Amino acid sequence: MISVRQALEIALQKTKRLPAETMALLESAGRVLAEDVISDVDMPPFARSTMDGYALRSEDVRLAPARLQVAGVIPAGSYPNFSLQPMQAAKIMTGAPLPLGADAVQMVEKTRPLKDSAAVEILEAVSSGHNVSPLGSEAQRGDVVLPAGAFISPGVIGLLAAVGKSSVAVYRAPSVGILATGDELVDIAAKPALGQIRNSNSFTLYAQVKQAGGKPHLLGVAKDTKENLHRHIAEGLHYDLFLATGGVSMGDLDLVEEVFAEFGLEVFFEKIAMKPGKPVVMARSTRGGLVFGLPGNPVSATTVFEVLVRPVMRKMMGFPIYQNQMVLATLTEPFVNRSGRENYAPAVTWYEEKRFLVRPLKSKGSGDAVTYAKSNSYLICPIERTALSPNENVVVMLRPDFFYC
Repeated sequence: MISVRQALEIALQKTKRLPAETMALLESAGRVLAEDVISDVDMPPFARSTMDGYALRSEDVRLAPARLQVAGVIPAGSYPNFSLQPMQAAKIMTGAPLPLGADAVQMVEKTRPLKDSAAVEILEAVSSGHNVSPLGSEAQRGDVVLPAGAFISPGVIGLLAAVGKSSVAVYRAPSVGILATGDELVDIAAKPALGQIRNSNSFTLYAQVKQAGGKPHLLGVAKDTKENLHRHIAEGLHYDLFLATGGVSMGDLDLVEEVFAEFGLEVFFEKIAMKPGKPVVMARSTRGGLVFGLPGNPVSATTVFEVLVRPVMRKMMGFPIYQNQMVLATLTEPFVNRSGRENYAPAVTWYEEKRFLVRPLKSKGSGDAVTYAKSNSYLICPIERTALSPNENVVVMLRPDFFYC
């Protein structure tokens, strides 16, 4: 049995980035660039005003207030066909190009148009370059404006559009096969008989994979026979990543590992000193795809996904940072850890008065999906600690849910 840290190190070491694919710009949000992006234009492509006001020659207003003749108006989207002569100004809009001769802009609030006259009074002096974005000041033609490995945020989408990229090369999102195992599982539309439960794991994992940016595929439920498992697992091994829940513990019908062996999988680990989630198998198929055998208990399966599988998926997709988001938080209630393992307890974390606070939820075990659904994070209790006290600073792993609730 290895530690959580060792398991994560092994998992990331065995994970390779997926090849690149080309996507339409509007479809690429949330992905990672697989190539440097080079600007095909100077940005901005002309000296432009950053304010509504008057373009002028700064030397003409050194002794402001100063009266200047208005030579014209320059709206955004047009280019001036005139140049400024001494003691002239041009009314200009934000984003519009400066006329030749102008080297500054005074904002409209610091000017006073003169009635019955094509003139304006500039109330305060400005220095050269004031309220002006010079030609190429943001980027020059041929510059790398975005390196490979950059996350495509909405702001990056805008920059890609500005340099004319209608499509981009990104790292491919993994295809993920999801299989539930167990004779006790029935479809969610069925009414469970005594001894049966609905197959919730597949749906939770589907949502987690999709949230992480992958392409999930439900492979149904395999019964607890080697023949049935063999057929379902054979299908799962065609994906970049295969997640099987259940059948990896020590019961008589826990046959998943046996079937994995029949397919010649290279196993990296089988047990982790973690609660919930001790029985976890990670392996690689002969095709090169990664395989995780997850526990059958709902909270165990979803927790192992967050701790191990999500970082693996992020590395596959080329993210520069793939570790989970950890924060220090102040514990609000006592917590007891009798497991002898590193404990990932469902918790509610929030930010208040310049600090994170965390409240562990009273879980009824690794099958308590009701409590898990109310959480947004994990309180991490180290293996060597049997208890944590209120007001202690503790480590918390934030789930993506934290940012939406």
